[in-house]
Amino acid sequence: MAEFTFFVDADLYITYGAELPATEADLQDAGIRKVDIPNEYGADLGLRIPVRVEGSVQGLRFYASLLGIRDEIQLEELDRVLRAAEARGEESAGE
Repeated sequence: MAEFTFFVDADLYITYGAELPATEADLQDAGIRKVDIPNEYGADLGLRIPVRVEGSVQGLRFYASLLGIRDEIQLEELDRVLRAAEARGEESAGE
C-alpha cells in the first residue's frame, strides 16, 4: 500500500472530486482502500484541498487520472512515491 495526498484546487475538486466518474466498487477494484476528503473548506474556491488517498500503486495512478491532476510537481512527487512503493515490493499491494 502507498499513500499520497493530492492538493486539488477547490474548483477542480468540485468539478471532479465531488462526483468522480467511478463507483465505490470501481475504486476498490482499482486498488483504492481509503480516501480522506476534508469537508471543512466550505465554498472558498481560493483554497487547495488536500485529498489523502491510500491504495495500491495502480489505484493511486487511477485516482490521479479521475481527479484530472495535471500539476507537474504533484505528478513528479506521485511518481517518486509510487517508485518507492514499487521498490518495497508493493506494486500490487491491496489487490
